[in-house]
Order: sequence, then structure tokens, then C-alpha cells
Amino acid sequence: MPASRSRTERWRDCLQQIKDRSGGIEFTVARPGIDPEANSGDLVWRVRVIRFDDSELVVEAPVAMGNAIHLGEDVEVVGILAVGQNRWMFRSKTLGMTTTAGPRGMMPAVRLRMPEEVERCQRRQFLRVATAEIRLPEVECFPLLDPLSAVPAEVACRDAMKSGVVSTLLPEVGPVFKAKLLNIGGGGVGLLVPRSETSGANRSKLIWARFDLRPEMPAPLGVTARIVHTHLNHEQDVYAGVSFEFAFHTAYRPFVADLLVNYVQALQDRQRSVRRAA
Repeated sequence: MPASRSRTERWRDCLQQIKDRSGGIEFTVARPGIDPEANSGDLVWRVRVIRFDDSELVVEAPVAMGNAIHLGEDVEVVGILAVGQNRWMFRSKTLGMTTTAGPRGMMPAVRLRMPEEVERCQRRQFLRVATAEIRLPEVECFPLLDPLSAVPAEVACRDAMKSGVVSTLLPEVGPVFKAKLLNIGGGGVGLLVPRSETSGANRSKLIWARFDLRPEMPAPLGVTARIVHTHLNHEQDVYAGVSFEFAFHTAYRPFVADLLVNYVQALQDRQRSVRRAA
């Protein structure tokens, strides 16, 4: 049996490994009706695997700043399952929400239909197989020289979300470096900085990060963030674990949380609209 086929057929064993280690999978809400070439990128959530059987896979609900995001029934998602260098993608649909015991009491969870098959994908930067594709959003990152200077820029970003007019105001920053947004968790994100840009990631632990998730968000989102840890992958790119930083502007936290919740809701609404039009 070819090695690639053998690894694909063992994906359920890998899913069991992930669960046993209290690990997670990643998924994104599918974006139907969008020209792939005009797709600014898919927001990928990293969630812990709680349990699974032959019919369903139960995972933590995605979270935005501590707020669980509700997913309705029959929402199409694209999932990513990874163990070491082995990576698979699959399509599924939600079966609704449930609750499960967590470290701080009962917590919301999402029931996914157990995929019947998965497909291997080769590289982290290019999440594409025959039946699904995830485009990782590009992030503009700037070393943040004066954290207080980010407050007016965050206010301008909030105003831009209301007006739809993109703000060009920047805090006091250093030269830009580019990254890819790998995933988002409870209070931060994972970034992949290509090796050609890694010098920028070493200039400052505090950064100004700008995400463009249009059309679901009216304008690019700028936010102060802190690089918590980094490591090199096998291609000498830098993975950076980044937490959002709201100590300098606490009122911005609920605004960002609402944006992320509304982003997921907009995708669900788009799916329903496309189904009705079909």
C-alpha cells in the first residue's frame, strides 16, 4: 500500500491521538458565492476535540475574547486535522450546539457531522485539496514603537468599520513585515512569518497588526498585539503565537470581540442566502 494512502486511511487514529492529548483541530466557516480570486482570506479557528464517534465530532465552540460564537445547524465548514507533518482537510456540516464539562464548569461546544473521508494536503501555506480550499489571510505587521500611539489608530479603525471608509492612520511604528494568519483562538492568533520577513518579527514584541477580512468586515481591522512565543518550522519560516493587547485601550476589547462574532454570523447568513437562491 502506498505510504500516502496508508496515512490517509489512518486519519481516525490520528484524531484519537489529538483527543487523548487534549489537542485540537482547525476549521473555518465556508464562504460560498465569493470569487476565489477576490477572497481576502478565511478566518480559521483552533478548537479542542472533546469526543467523537462514527456519526459526529464534538469540538469546543470558537471563542472571541472569551465569548463563545454560536453556529446554527447545517452550517458548512472546512476542517483541518494535523499530526506532525501529516495534514488532512475535510468538509462537514454542523449538527447544532451542545454543552460539555470544562475546567470552569459547563461550556458550549459544536457538533460536527463526522466526515466520511479526508484528503491530504502537502504544505501549511497552501491548504488546498480537490474538494476544499482555505486561503490564509495576509496580515500587515508593524513593530509598535509607542503603545499609546495605537489608541488613536484603534479609534480610527472603529470609525472606519462604521463608515466603510478605510483608515490610513498608523501608530508610531517601524517598517512593515508581512505574515499569514494561521488560526485564531480565545485571545490571540497564530501567525506564519516567511523567512524573507523574519527580521521584522524580531524588532519588537509589541506589534500593530492589520487584518483585511472584507467583505464580511467593512474595513481592515487594526489591533495592538504581543508576540508571546516563536519557533522555526522545517522551512525556516517563523511561527509566532500572538496575543491581543488591550491594556492601553480596554474599551477596544468588546469592539473586536463583536466584530469577530459578527464575521461568523455574516458567513452563516451568506450560506443561507446562497442555499435559498439555488
